[in-house]
Amino acid sequence: MTRRCASGATCIMALAVLGACAGDGTGLDEFGNRLVAPASELSPTLSSLQVNVFTPICTQCHTGAAGPLGLALDEGISWESLVGVTSVEMPELLRVHPGWPDSSYVVWKIEGRPEMNGGRMPLGLSPLSGEQIDAIRVWIQRGAQNN
Repeated sequence: MTRRCASGATCIMALAVLGACAGDGTGLDEFGNRLVAPASELSPTLSSLQVNVFTPICTQCHTGAAGPLGLALDEGISWESLVGVTSVEMPELLRVHPGWPDSSYVVWKIEGRPEMNGGRMPLGLSPLSGEQIDAIRVWIQRGAQNN
């Protein structure tokens, strides 16, 4: 189905991206929100972010070699895909710039900053909570260690 955006442009790309991330509805509430209980207490470490954010939320789309824009957030490869890697959408920024959350494109994407390109992440889902964003920011501020 083709729809018109407010600008008059065809929104086929956005619909295709959302469709590619669609599942069978398992684990969703009546509003389509994913029912995921935190696997552990959230802390600003890669292992905690992996269990509580990347795996249950981000890997709905960003998984394997076919992850959008080459970003795979699967356990065991997320660090290599994020830290020190140039952003595809904004090559002047790193996805994660250790020590510098405000210069890390992943922070721009999860906060929905106006100067970013593309949509706020996670695309088509509720934004990350303040607690989740803060944990990512602190992890980056502390050097984005691979623990």
